[in-house]
Parts: sequence; C-alpha cells; structure tokens
Amino acid sequence: MDSSNVRSPALSVFANGSPISGVLDVEISTNSYQSANRYRLRGSLSASGYNIWASNQIQIEIILGLDGASESMVLGPVDRVTVDPAFNEVVVEGRDLTASLIEARTQESFENQTASEIATILALRHGLVPVITETTGLVGRNFQNDHVRTTLDQHARSTTEWDLLVRLAELEGFDVWVGGQVLYFAPLASDLEPLVLRPQDCISMRLERSVALTAGVSVSVKSWDCRGTQTISQTASTSASGDGAAGYVLVRPNMTVDAAQVLANRAVSLMAQHGRVLTIDMPGDLRTNPRGLLGIEDTGTDFDGLYLITAVERRMSFDHGFYQTVEARIPPWTTF
Repeated sequence: MDSSNVRSPALSVFANGSPISGVLDVEISTNSYQSANRYRLRGSLSASGYNIWASNQIQIEIILGLDGASESMVLGPVDRVTVDPAFNEVVVEGRDLTASLIEARTQESFENQTASEIATILALRHGLVPVITETTGLVGRNFQNDHVRTTLDQHARSTTEWDLLVRLAELEGFDVWVGGQVLYFAPLASDLEPLVLRPQDCISMRLERSVALTAGVSVSVKSWDCRGTQTISQTASTSASGDGAAGYVLVRPNMTVDAAQVLANRAVSLMAQHGRVLTIDMPGDLRTNPRGLLGIEDTGTDFDGLYLITAVERRMSFDHGFYQTVEARIPPWTTF
C-alpha cells in the first residue's frame, strides 16, 4: 500500500495525571446540547492495576493522535468503574468537567449582576478558565425599573449551577459549554470554515428529513408584566403566514415584549434545526467537533448545503482502528 494512504492513529490515557497502560479501546461522545461530554474506556485490569480504579476521586484525560498531531479530547471525573476478573478487564465511564457544575446545587439570586459576570463567578468557583463574551443587561433584580428578571426558580431547590448557566445562555441568545478546563459563554459562531464532505468521503451517509418540521414550525412565548399586570405574547414562525405550522408555546416569567420576541425567534430556529438531520460514519479525525460547520456536496438531492455539527462520537480500538460518527443539523441562523 502507498505510504501516503496509511494513517497513524495514537492514544494516550492519563488517570490523575499518570499514564495508563493496557487500554484496549475508547469511545468519546461530544455534543452541542448543553450537556456533559462523555467517555468510556476498556482496558486490561492487570496492566493498570486495580488500585488506580479503587479511588473515589479519579480524573481521566484522553488524548488522541493522528499522523503526528495530537489533541486532548476529554478531561473529567470517572462516574463508574466495572471490573471483570474472569476476563481481566476494567471498563471506566465518566463525563467532562461540566459534571462539577451539574452536581453543584444553588439557590443564589445574583441580584444586579450581568449574565457574563455570573458565568465568570461560576467558572472560577470550579477552577475553570472563563472565556466569556461580555453582556450588559442585569439578570437579577433591577429595582429602578421595577423589573424582576429572576434567574432561578426560588421554589425549586434542585436547581444546579449548570441549569443556571443554560438559562442565562437562553436569555442572552448564547451558547455555553466546557472544553478541557475552559468554560465558554458566547454566541454561536457562524463564520467558521466548513468541512466539506461528499458521499465518497464517508463510510456511510444517512440523510433524514422530518416532514412536519420542514413543513413549518411556530413558537409562541407567553409572559406577564408584573408592573402593568398584563400578559405578553410574541410569536415566530418558519412559515410566512404561519398557516399549517406545528405550534409550540413557551412560558417564561417577567419578560419584556422585545425579550419575548427574541426568545421566540431563537426557539423557532432551534426547533427547525431538527427538520433535517445528517448522520455520517467516516474515518476519525481531530478537527471535526460540535459547533463546527459541515458542507455537504454531490448527494444528488436537495440535502446539499451547509449544516451545523451537533454531535461527534469517536471510537478507537485495536480491532477497528479510528473512526467516528458525526451528526449535523440545519444551522439555527438559517433564514426561512
């Protein structure tokens, strides 16, 4: 075989900073669904030694390499360890550092602070580096305008710091995610260079269309003005007339008319994303990640176009090599 067609994948796994030997295969699932990325690894029990996995505090880092380049794909705590002495195997499963925010309960109201200030506070609280786009509007209590924009449901004691960040991102039209040791709180980028794929570049390519969603979707945001004691209702639709569109309603407290319209516009775009879904099996790489752009060409269908990558599941093993499954949807900024 021509050496130019031969790939050289590599794998390194570290537990609490120390390299682990005997790893047989790994799976790494990353997503843009504002939830934790996950990993699973299987290895030889004798090669690693059980003492490593007996600890209650284990942090795993998985680094993948390809043709001399390498990338840290996931860093985070172990959630579950399964040992099989009969086959001399251990299976380890966990999440990235989003887990620390998901498990942190909070009832703080963060009065008179902006969303970016709150995101920075929470990032530093968990030892994360904040990469935050600055915001200006207050999300706590604004007494001057008699306007209360509550970030937390005070009656719900199960609210977590991650729930709060996701709620703030929704209010600002932002995205929020953890990558490595960095907390990102920023608008979704639409000017990235897309990865262009054709059917011949893939192991398989599945193109799925939801007839109901591509026919039209409508979202109404309902709120109330405590000062004026009146109901606020704003609607957005992918259909110019709104006729025949599948209708959904969101209820949010203490929103202004403008804020309700912004939320309706964003919600209808996010829902319309699911109208077309691409699922692609392809050789593994280090550059294809959620929130990136994917261009599809030469399918001979109207699926050709630009998509937003929403999930990537990478797998590396001695038996099957390095490959990945990529999921992509219509970008939320698409004009209908």
